[in-house]
Amino acid sequence: MSHHEYILGTRGSALALTQSRIAAETVTSLYTEHQAHHGAADAEVVDFTLRTVKTEGDVLTGPLATLGGTGVFAAALRQRLLDGENASEENRVDMAVHSLKDLPSAPCPGLVVAATLKREDPRDALVARDGLTVDTLPEGSRVGTGSPRRAAQLRALRPDLEIVDIRGNVGTRIGRVKGLEEHAGKQVVLRQNTETSERADHGVGTERSGDCDAVVLAVSGLKRLGKEELITEYLDPTRMLPAPGQGALALEVRESEFENPDPAVFADPEMARPVRALGRALLAANHHETRLAVSAERALLRRLEAGCAAPIGAYAHVVEGDLVLNVVVASPDGTDMLRHTSATAELDVPGAERLGVRVAEDLLQMGAAALAGLDLK
Repeated sequence: MSHHEYILGTRGSALALTQSRIAAETVTSLYTEHQAHHGAADAEVVDFTLRTVKTEGDVLTGPLATLGGTGVFAAALRQRLLDGENASEENRVDMAVHSLKDLPSAPCPGLVVAATLKREDPRDALVARDGLTVDTLPEGSRVGTGSPRRAAQLRALRPDLEIVDIRGNVGTRIGRVKGLEEHAGKQVVLRQNTETSERADHGVGTERSGDCDAVVLAVSGLKRLGKEELITEYLDPTRMLPAPGQGALALEVRESEFENPDPAVFADPEMARPVRALGRALLAANHHETRLAVSAERALLRRLEAGCAAPIGAYAHVVEGDLVLNVVVASPDGTDMLRHTSATAELDVPGAERLGVRVAEDLLQMGAAALAGLDLK
């Protein structure tokens, strides 16, 4: 048995640390199971050490949509990966874990998303005071979200609500809700590879607390942090479509981990030809249905040249042998909306991407660019 140790780069927030640990444990476990199932003669064990990387999104203030979008959280991690063998030992990173909804849809030259883990619940959730739901919030209630997609769909459901732009980690955003202020007090961070609980009073988004009646967050993040009991309503995709990739974790590495770093062939290790244990383990950990779903969603986003500033929701899933993609494009004020659904029986990555592009083209023909304010080149 051979043992291989790799460095996993992560942001220092509680959610990022939790997701990185989930990814590390899942890859290690699934690769062990994969080798046992295939009767590997010389079993390999992969382990990961977490290393924190501070990103621009962790220190810059202001709405995410005006800071370059959610990609501000990925850029520093990606640069550490790209530094590769040239990086000093204390700065080396072999793999990064991203919330896929926060990853720009355009590929990053030199890097590849080698695995997407099985998707967590993709829905949005309402966390409200006094057990309130979207329908029972009093007229004029203040609802916090930093997402133009969520804001537009909320306005369509309840035009009388006041939408408040918020930032910060999950605890900070929960703390904006009246009665839940204690959640904003502390955050878990990693300092020199030691986990600490420290005051978050001066962090991004901590300027206020208790000033909202509700906030909208991803179910997946709340579940991973053990805060699911705070959810007062799960928002069904028929009412609020999630962000493309929401609930999925993307495991990104250097292209040099594979002789053929084309995601279209990652379902076949003999075609991808990983060059060391890390690549082999990631191919074993990849969840095929999740990869198909997010490939369709992200191909749609890429064709629309849209990022987190665009009010676009998308959700794909396999239903009775077909990959079905549901999309909503809204005006920022939620007064007008396009909905479109299409499906394909091609259950491979190229087929999923063709579905996403086809739906995007249909939406453009229906006037989506003007509706959502997309700046197509």
